[in-house]
Amino acid sequence: MIYIDPPYNTGKDRIYKDNFEEPLKDYLEKTGQIDSEGNKLTTNTEASGRYHSDWLDFMYPRLFLARSLLRDDGVIFISIDDNEVHHLKMIMDEIFGEDNFINLFTIRSNPRGSQASKYIALEHEYLVMYAKNINQTEIVGYSKSEDELKEYNLMDENGRKYRLLGLRQRGGAWRREQRPNLYFPIYVNPENGEVSLEKSDSFGKEALPRRPSGEEGRWTWSKEKVKDNIHLLVGKKVTRIGESDFWDIFRKDYLESEDGITTKKAKSIWDDKELNYQNGRNELKEIFGNSEIFEYPKPTFLVKKTLQLLDLEDEIILDFFAGSGTTGQAVWNLNKEDGGNRKFILVQLDEEVQDEEIKKEFPTVADICIERLRRVSEKYKRKIASTLPRNDEKDNTHDFGFKVFRLDKSNFNLKYEFEIKAGEDVEELKKKYLEWLGIWIDEPLVSNWQKIDVVFEIILKEGLNLNSKVEEVRIKNNNFYYVKDAEQNLDFYISLEDKIDNEAIEEIRTTKYKNKMFVFLDKALTDDDKINLTSFVRLKVI
Repeated sequence: MIYIDPPYNTGKDRIYKDNFEEPLKDYLEKTGQIDSEGNKLTTNTEASGRYHSDWLDFMYPRLFLARSLLRDDGVIFISIDDNEVHHLKMIMDEIFGEDNFINLFTIRSNPRGSQASKYIALEHEYLVMYAKNINQTEIVGYSKSEDELKEYNLMDENGRKYRLLGLRQRGGAWRREQRPNLYFPIYVNPENGEVSLEKSDSFGKEALPRRPSGEEGRWTWSKEKVKDNIHLLVGKKVTRIGESDFWDIFRKDYLESEDGITTKKAKSIWDDKELNYQNGRNELKEIFGNSEIFEYPKPTFLVKKTLQLLDLEDEIILDFFAGSGTTGQAVWNLNKEDGGNRKFILVQLDEEVQDEEIKKEFPTVADICIERLRRVSEKYKRKIASTLPRNDEKDNTHDFGFKVFRLDKSNFNLKYEFEIKAGEDVEELKKKYLEWLGIWIDEPLVSNWQKIDVVFEIILKEGLNLNSKVEEVRIKNNNFYYVKDAEQNLDFYISLEDKIDNEAIEEIRTTKYKNKMFVFLDKALTDDDKINLTSFVRLKVI
């Protein structure tokens, strides 16, 4: 699942103006979008002649990429308001396809009503929902309330609970002339309530969809559906003024489907009191002691409600407008409640915080997000630890850990990054290139490289999951990192020390490490070491 809460384009939101036809830095400088501190974000004011176009240019490539990141049975939710909801719907129809539109939920997010609107105090926002492939998407719905469960007070011969619902249409378009093909007789056996579409000696009581006033109505099911589901229908004699022998038809509505599901369909209007966006501010106040640390945070209940709509107990949830980290906390909250093992990926630009006081402690929005997750993680770990028996080592039920990565340049000195300037002397150019090539050979890593950064870059290069387990181990006198990707059953050892002892080489040449992958600095091994190791392990050098 993907959930995002992008800029709403109110005229004050700060958005990127992307350009893919020229280097980004040149473009930003040319259009005046970076200041002396390198801030690359701008507001999109209503005075702009491209007010809507700028926002759409910003959103389109991100949504296009989002679709490719979804699994075929995945869905995406997007929070939005009146400013761009119709334009968003159009580009979503283009990217995802009209057939994959599921719903436009109305969220009662501000019961007091926003006074920002000129004419109407707005209480609501929207949540757009699309599937990647509607034919592969399963929407399980929500659990029934206690009052609803009490309605299922009947039981069939197999012990399944059900209630009876009238087959006659009670709401709009109930008249016979509106759906004449849905007006037909159904015949009842008065001895046992069974029904049939054919009249016979046993099925002698005729039932027609007539209102108490005597007006002709219509059934909710066609003849074909009645025939296919005749076992779900029951005929009952009901009291009607002026009619002593009136029979009506009811259908069995089971509490559980045949596969055991007891949920109900979601409704298009969400007005739970927990959706009040003041709750989002209260959650931040509880964590930071300051409800104003982030503007317009979503309440965790909103994301939790989207998760509960789908069968996502062991899946990945992505939010690439992470903001204050609401989605991460919501995933943890639901895991804590139902024992699920959902994981999240949050992406947030290091957008500069505008409030000068908050900026002193948290320079960027990403810093707020990371600190929120850290504090929530520690709180939940303490709470779990306090409920464990004194001698219990740990609780394996929940994992509230997370890793933080920042996008950066490679740790490797790459030979193809040699810069060639137009008009340079050819001989001088050759000389410079040979010097650069020498640096690449002698110093394969950039200056000030950090071991853990190199380890994770190797993880990426080898196609392992960033969520792989990394632990420090020793093989004889040398330090190694052992990396294990349990999901793909892949692993490797890496040492970034300048010299590998003979004792470690001999240990690696034992059956314990047979056919394992090992990564070393090239200078750490002699040519003989490389030959000896290659016959036992999969050797790679930096």
